[in-house]
Amino acid sequence: MSEELEDRWDVSVNINKDVDNLKYSKKVIIIIKNHSPFIRKFEIGTKTINLKDQYMALRFRLYYNFISPAIINIDKYRKENIELLIPNLEYREDEYILLYVKNLDKNETKEIKIYLR
Repeated sequence: MSEELEDRWDVSVNINKDVDNLKYSKKVIIIIKNHSPFIRKFEIGTKTINLKDQYMALRFRLYYNFISPAIINIDKYRKENIELLIPNLEYREDEYILLYVKNLDKNETKEIKIYLR
């Protein structure tokens, strides 16, 4: 009997507000789980930074550690944690960043919206 292999992947987010450094208000951990028996390449990046005040956006970009995309390999049946640090600034209620995780082998994209406040 042949069983069909699962070829899927999941993305989850864990937000921790207990950060030791005073420059940062939150630590966001993106967890990518590869449930596939094949090695996969993933691209992680920031799609949108939605800040109303331009001065605040400039200050945000000085400390935010994930402006340019990163490509990682995740072996079969493994998970990978990517840590992002959100700068400690005064945000409005509707300000957010939109992150994306793209599976380069299957050309599938999943988006993650994180409110900054």
